[in-house]
Amino acid sequence: MGLFGKKKKKKVSESDYQWLTVDEALELSEGKDRDSSTPNPKAVAKDLKEQLQNAKKIEKDTSFEYDAISKHLSDMQRFEDLPEKKKTKIKDLSANLLSYEKQRLEYQHGNRLISDEKYRTMEMYSSEIPEKLKTMEEQEGYLMLVKNDMRQLEGEKGSINFEKDEAVKKKQFLIKFTKLCVVAILAVCILFVVLSVYTGKNMLLPIMVTVALSCIYAAYFVVTMKECDKTVRRDERLMKRCVELLNKVKIKYVNTTNTLEYTYEKYKCNSHQELRFIWEGYLKEKEEEKKYIKNSGLLAACRENLVDILTECGFELPEAWTYQAEVFYDGKTFRELRSVMTERHRKLKAQLDFNAKQKASIESDINSFSTKYKGYF
Repeated sequence: MGLFGKKKKKKVSESDYQWLTVDEALELSEGKDRDSSTPNPKAVAKDLKEQLQNAKKIEKDTSFEYDAISKHLSDMQRFEDLPEKKKTKIKDLSANLLSYEKQRLEYQHGNRLISDEKYRTMEMYSSEIPEKLKTMEEQEGYLMLVKNDMRQLEGEKGSINFEKDEAVKKKQFLIKFTKLCVVAILAVCILFVVLSVYTGKNMLLPIMVTVALSCIYAAYFVVTMKECDKTVRRDERLMKRCVELLNKVKIKYVNTTNTLEYTYEKYKCNSHQELRFIWEGYLKEKEEEKKYIKNSGLLAACRENLVDILTECGFELPEAWTYQAEVFYDGKTFRELRSVMTERHRKLKAQLDFNAKQKASIESDINSFSTKYKGYF
């Protein structure tokens, strides 16, 4: 039947399924007894370690992003608190920087491979994108595996429900049919008695045959009803385990999906393939840009001056702001970016809280496992 077998070879308690993983359950679907009561501690320990490692990795990546966004928001507040003279100087440098960048982009306009917005995004995150491309590819592949697990478990739920419903229907049919048989047997016995009285013939043999057949049917009825009850109880237990596994897989799906959605939003793409295409276009344009910057140090000098004054003012990310100079020059852009950063900050905080709960749950599982099985952690 797939994830679980049809025949029960051993009596199994619910606790025996406590440490059964999705991978083990899928292995059982290839022919192993689904009611096996012997867990695989080594495989369970490996699965728990992988879960904890994944939770820590997500926590590390999310914390990094959360800190970066916090620094951006702090810098924006710091800019608003600056004296008007400092603000004017930063705005002038930003205006000059934007002018030099515009001249560069106009010069390159005939060979543009990506939009200005995507170029700035790649420029801002250029140090992390090569590694992030690998991570995104792994996460997208992992998401496909998780989706496949969910489809298999949903199919298994349907199969178990069908088997349970068939057993219930069989019980209901047997009960109705048995009632009819009882009435029919009584009628036949009464008929034989009446015939015996009116004809004087001995009807003992037909009556005994009828009673014998009734006994055989009664035995079949009892055995079949017990088998149906046994099937219903077993399927209820298997359904509970299947739901537990499905919930576990859904948590993995939610974690991975949230991480990917935030990454897509951050880099303004829909997949790692699209990001790779944008990144390759950026690298080609960057090579062209180097040729232009080499002939003129105005852009670099302006950027350096802006970094110096931002550093002097106590900004935490002075270099990063040189790629978003329009934020200081245009008040509307400043407000829009602040709104976006605030929303990202909120999402990352929610993700950190969610992951912290999952990490605590995994660590609790590890403690419970370590108590039951020694020497695996």
